[in-house]
Amino acid sequence: MPRKRKSPKDKPICPRCGLPIDWYERVRQGNRVYLYAVHYLGYEKTPSGKIRKKVKKCYLGPETAYIYASTTHQNIGLILRGAHDPERVLDYLDALIRYLESPHFELRPEIMRKIAARLRVLADSLEDLARIEEEKAREEEGA
Repeated sequence: MPRKRKSPKDKPICPRCGLPIDWYERVRQGNRVYLYAVHYLGYEKTPSGKIRKKVKKCYLGPETAYIYASTTHQNIGLILRGAHDPERVLDYLDALIRYLESPHFELRPEIMRKIAARLRVLADSLEDLARIEEEKAREEEGA
C-alpha cells in the first residue's frame, strides 16, 4: 500500500523560516547531536544533466541543550535549548520565576515594578492571542 504524503497543512512549521517541515535530520558531531528541519523543494537538473532532490535545511539547535551558552545563565537556572522544542519557553519562564522568587534575588524596587508591569502586559496579550486562536479553531470546525 503506498504511503500517503502529508498535506502542507498537516506538517509542523519550521520555527526558523516558516516553511512546512518535511522531515528532520540528526547530525552527530563528536558526542553532540544537532537537529535540522528539512524542506523538500522538488527536483532540479544539475549542470551534468543528473536529476537530484532539492532541499533546504534549517538548523534547529542541539537535540538536548546548548552547553556553553547555558553556562552563562546558570545563576538563574536557565538551560537554553534549540528551536525544535516548542515548550522551551515554558521552561525559560519557570526558571525566571524561580529566580525572581528566590531569596538570592536582589533588585531595586523600581526594576521590580517594571518587571511586574511587563508581565501584566504579557499576560493580557497572551489572553487575547489565546481567544483569537480559539475563535479561529471554532470557525474552522464549523466550516
